[in-house]
Amino acid sequence: MKMLMNLVTFVLLFNGCAANKVADALIQKSCKDVPKFTGLVSQWPNFEKDCVASIKKNPESQKARNIDDLIMVGANNAISYLKNVKRIVEKIIKERKYKSSLSKKSLEDCLKLYSKSSHLLISGLSYLKQGNFDEAKNAFKDAQEAPIFCELKFNGDNQQISPVKKENNFLLIMISIPGLFIMKVDIDSPGTINK
Repeated sequence: MKMLMNLVTFVLLFNGCAANKVADALIQKSCKDVPKFTGLVSQWPNFEKDCVASIKKNPESQKARNIDDLIMVGANNAISYLKNVKRIVEKIIKERKYKSSLSKKSLEDCLKLYSKSSHLLISGLSYLKQGNFDEAKNAFKDAQEAPIFCELKFNGDNQQISPVKKENNFLLIMISIPGLFIMKVDIDSPGTINK
């Protein structure tokens, strides 16, 4: 009986390790392939590294067996990170850690942008669950406006410095990942997502 228990334990551990290797290989390949087909990520020299790290950080990624699963993980990661950035900005405003009233106003505008972006990401996730990848891709693309326009509020003539520049840059990557994965599948095998 003990021998049978050891054998069952070994088989379960072996299958778990094999499943993790499949997921890890899928993550590596998917994140590596994105820069090859689009010039969009040339502005993010660490895209592959950031993509792999962010996807692997989510335990759900180890259950991924195909690109559809990774798209869902990426969408959930983007929603989670957006909430985190929003909390950081709320804390800066609450603790009055901004440089001027103009910075405060810009941060408040960023919060409005984040709320809109959050709604778009949640809609995108809903579209994914329905199998409507075109609408999901559009929602993710529109959600990218929050970190972009937030940073623009701090650039130019107003001479303000964004206290969340690093976070917004990473947020843009996080939001881009699921949409870029959808684009990759469209290019590799048009019409095959979720089939």
